Amino acid sequence: MKPSRTARRTAVAPGRARRTRTEAFTLIELLTVISIIALLATLGAGLSGVASRKSKEAAFRSELDKLVTAIESYHADFNQYPPDNAKDGVNVNPAVNPLYYELVGTVSSNQGNLYLTVDRSERVTASEVKSAFNGAGGFVNSAVAPAKPRPYLRDLKARQRREIKLPGANDIEVLAAPVDWPRKWLDLSPLRSVTTDPRLREINPWHYVSTRPTNNPASFDLWGVWATGRVVDGTNELRVFGNWK
Repeated sequence: MKPSRTARRTAVAPGRARRTRTEAFTLIELLTVISIIALLATLGAGLSGVASRKSKEAAFRSELDKLVTAIESYHADFNQYPPDNAKDGVNVNPAVNPLYYELVGTVSSNQGNLYLTVDRSERVTASEVKSAFNGAGGFVNSAVAPAKPRPYLRDLKARQRREIKLPGANDIEVLAAPVDWPRKWLDLSPLRSVTTDPRLREINPWHYVSTRPTNNPASFDLWGVWATGRVVDGTNELRVFGNWK
């Protein structure tokens, strides 16, 4: 005997009700899922931060190695390391140095009063050289056209060389580290003693000493400083990448 339509509807209805109760989430289940998602998001953000720091560290070390190789090649050719920013046998400012011009090479003209980089993209006068770097007003790695200087650095990207302005020298190029100085820590900028312009204080130059270097007495000290933007134990975290480590 077949059940009536009423009986069939009565038999199906409880099943539907049971499925609805089974498929619905309770408040506790929803809170648990939300907590797990929040935890995973936190872990992901932490891992992303670690990856970013590792990438910046690798960039510092890679560029440091390239500069060290270029400077050693320069020494092999000239039997001396590139001059730094020294006066009376004492380094004046490691952050403002002529490494860019010495490693790229310059061509002199106008009876040695004007120096141009090989690609003619930068020019600096002898008086600006003397004012900026306390030197003799010229460069060791320089040639008079049609002769060419020796190139130790090629194809520099825009961020690897930066323009600063100094008293008596309006357009000076310096080699820059791969990470800019954080804007919130401009009072600690390596260029704080030479400029008040916040845009210039964001430039993070490579430091260089060949006159009585502290860490490598027989050669030179080259280092970059990374201000990570983190505060550790109440102190702004600064990482130093140098050729003595």
